[in-house]
Amino acid sequence: MRNLPSLLLLLIPLLASGQNRSEWGAFTFKMDAEPFEGKRFRLEAAVKVHCIDPDAQAHLWVRVDKARNKMGFFYNMADKPIKAEKWKVVTISGVIDKKAKYLLFGGIYARKGIFYFDDFKLFVEDDDGGAFKKVDIPNGGFEEDTLTHWHYLKKKNGFTVSLTSETAFEGKQSCVVDGSAFRKQYRYGDNDSTGRFAMVNGVKIWYEEYGSGPPLLLLHGNSESIYSFKAQIPEFAKHYRVIAVDTRGHGKSGDDGKDYSYDLFADDMNALLEHLQIESVYVVGWSDGGNTGLIMAMKYPDKVKKLVTMGANVFIDNTVVDKWVIRVLKKQQKELQSDTSEWARNRIRRIHLLLTQPQHSFSDLEKITCPVLVVAGEKDIIREEHTRAIATHIPNGTALIAPKETHEYPRENAPAFNQVVLDFLNE
Repeated sequence: MRNLPSLLLLLIPLLASGQNRSEWGAFTFKMDAEPFEGKRFRLEAAVKVHCIDPDAQAHLWVRVDKARNKMGFFYNMADKPIKAEKWKVVTISGVIDKKAKYLLFGGIYARKGIFYFDDFKLFVEDDDGGAFKKVDIPNGGFEEDTLTHWHYLKKKNGFTVSLTSETAFEGKQSCVVDGSAFRKQYRYGDNDSTGRFAMVNGVKIWYEEYGSGPPLLLLHGNSESIYSFKAQIPEFAKHYRVIAVDTRGHGKSGDDGKDYSYDLFADDMNALLEHLQIESVYVVGWSDGGNTGLIMAMKYPDKVKKLVTMGANVFIDNTVVDKWVIRVLKKQQKELQSDTSEWARNRIRRIHLLLTQPQHSFSDLEKITCPVLVVAGEKDIIREEHTRAIATHIPNGTALIAPKETHEYPRENAPAFNQVVLDFLNE
């Protein structure tokens, strides 16, 4: 079994919310998809799991890769985890995109358990668009002496991939992934030793605390999580009691189906601070988190001592971001319409948030009484004029345009960003 090219690995999206790359592995078969473009397909395989950890689970996954590293159809069964102790045949159906180059599929395994896979079968509709015909998958039943034709993530975190003759769905042997030696590796955003849930506005909100001192609230961006602040938390925790939060519908936090809005996120943070019996905090918000921070400072001025926003906006239109940003988001939204997975449904809601929120005005910023540092990169997706206008309309606001930096300033140049924040907070 050979190693899958690193680029392809990067394109395998994560599993269900709350799982990270240290908790799972995957193996795959890659084949030419050009003969099948535009056709319906059905992938079948038999799977069973011996769960040592109750959270252990297996999945099938299918992905279509198009030219220029663009991804087409994708489904990883994150909303339908397999935990059955007996063999279970599972199916993924879909359409192979036009201009498809490769079809990739295989198995995913997560957490502590023993995972068995067997009898992979692929069916593609014929040229008349009627009956499905079986497509040969070399060693799809794992009957050969080696795992030739299959690629997998290198052995890591206790997962070992091999063949076994002890059990099989069909034939004499199957593929087994031994995860009995798996050990969970804690990371920011998934640290049970310092994180916990709080019931906030009817939703379970996940937060983690680090360090000691005056409280500092960290608010991440759209489709991100606490983990996006991995380069900030250890530095800020040297000076502050860092409270890093997963926004509702992000990371490990729950969701009640309400439309996302930054005002709702701000209400959640106010309720969380009340739950923690914290009267006021310093706030650092990045992107969507910056939007939430601004609204917190407007609606709950007594709760915010100082605020740092990074790449924030007050409203959304073509004066705030370039037209290509809106165009790309709408394209993503359209492409996800046919994907019924839980991940896709939530992603559509997050994109809708980006396209329609926030809905405030510059005059609303005049309500903010605390000192605010309004940061953006020189090459930020948020236009410089908008960033400067935010600072101008806040009575005690200051703009900082970081030379040569982008919207990813906290990630791409963490030491410089961290120092900017600490200098401002420590003034």
